[in-house]
Amino acid sequence: MKDTLFERLLKHYKIDEQGYNELIAPVSIESFAAGHEFKDMDKAVSLVKEAIANKDKIFIYGDYDADGIMSTSIVVKSLLTLGVVPLFYIPNRYNDGYGITLSKAEEIVSKGVKLVITVDNGISANEPIAYLKEKGVKVLVIDHHTVPEVVPNADVIIHPSYSGFGEVATSAGFVSFMFSWSLLGRFDKYLSTLASISLISDMMPLLDYNRRFLRLVFQNYKEGEFYPIDLLKEDGVYDENAIGMRIAPKINALGRLLDNESINHIVRYFVTPDMSIVNKLYAWIAKTNDERKAESKLAEENMPDVNTDDSAIVIISDVKEGIMGLIANSICSKIRKPTIVFTQEKDAAVLKGSCRAPEGFNVVKAFNSCSDLVLTAGGHALAGGCSIYKKDFEEFKRRFIKFTNENPLEVEKEDEVEIGLTEINDDNYALIQTFSPFGESWKAPTLLLKRIRVDSLTFSKTGEHLLSYIGSSNKLTGFGISKNKFEDLDFVDFIGKLKVSYFKGMKSLDFNIKTFRSCK
Repeated sequence: MKDTLFERLLKHYKIDEQGYNELIAPVSIESFAAGHEFKDMDKAVSLVKEAIANKDKIFIYGDYDADGIMSTSIVVKSLLTLGVVPLFYIPNRYNDGYGITLSKAEEIVSKGVKLVITVDNGISANEPIAYLKEKGVKVLVIDHHTVPEVVPNADVIIHPSYSGFGEVATSAGFVSFMFSWSLLGRFDKYLSTLASISLISDMMPLLDYNRRFLRLVFQNYKEGEFYPIDLLKEDGVYDENAIGMRIAPKINALGRLLDNESINHIVRYFVTPDMSIVNKLYAWIAKTNDERKAESKLAEENMPDVNTDDSAIVIISDVKEGIMGLIANSICSKIRKPTIVFTQEKDAAVLKGSCRAPEGFNVVKAFNSCSDLVLTAGGHALAGGCSIYKKDFEEFKRRFIKFTNENPLEVEKEDEVEIGLTEINDDNYALIQTFSPFGESWKAPTLLLKRIRVDSLTFSKTGEHLLSYIGSSNKLTGFGISKNKFEDLDFVDFIGKLKVSYFKGMKSLDFNIKTFRSCK
């Protein structure tokens, strides 16, 4: 390899040195604020300040996933900062479903509320919002979901595309934070941290303002400053991995498992100044997350048999609705085929399903191919949900599999960045990290380690895992890659990623092997 790893990385990300310098340039609050604004943000702020001046009751209606919880917490905390104690509600997945409903709108009116703020929902809530308006309630919608042909007659709508902020999709938490910035007249570091969680948890593309915002939050984060976040992230730095692997799963566990209004305690966790309450609520969050892990494991162990010869997996299970997506994702990851897991709703005649698919598939198009059987559906290319009548399950399964047969996966070959054994070192790991944060649409580079001698490799005592040292501390790790897989091979190429790991207080740099292939 004549070129340097740096040159290979530039080529991989299709940028030149000038582009790289722009990529790593420090982000300040002032530079981030320049050049982007939401149309009607001033109207939204005036609407809320007028309600505050009139001492009107304000109600925030959120959602049960991490993005909805962050959005709600940001707006609630902003109002508390201004001396206003708002009402708020995180709906329950099982009893309320997604978004503000007509029955909830009626409840809100009965409480004497004068201003409703919907966050992470509302852009399609035409009927409930029309009812609120009829009853003299003002409505501010803060959302990021697909804008329908007919939007609700809310007083103000703040939405990334509808409000002309930008073309890159972003989270409701980010939009809520931008609203809080305008409302408070200052950039609040804690609220920006909550918004950063929503960007990763809702898998927003890490491009343009999303990426710069994350960089700004990460460089501002100080250990010990935000106790609720420190508890959730556990050990290590605050970055996209901490959010995706440790923080977001704990928050999402509540929405997946809880079937009562106790989920609303999570907002109190993020907005209370009382650390004794934070500690008690964290214990509850951790316990619920442990239950989520246990339920997921049990569900996987008791999955009905699947026919892996089919081009797609379509099954009925008795798992909780909130676990369906995790199970579908697990099956899809293992066998690399579109997977739908259905479970029975309270209405015994209806099945609700969650779908996950590998790259190269389109879940929405697959649902459309069965549109006459589908009661409700939504999602994007690789993930979605739908509901059908139980009596239509076999026909739906037949049609879904037929669609996958007629539309084979169109998988683009993943670009690989070649790296040499001697290049696996702390300096080059640090170099790769300068291209971070990594996530949707800006993934960490997949690395290619070429022509490694098989007889130089070492394995665990049982031979089940590849654990081969490079020098004194760095190593090749391949969990589940057993010694017997290398029989009759002389040289192999390894494909994987670099990762820092800690064991008994000792740090090592690992080349984590994703897969391997024989070479001459």
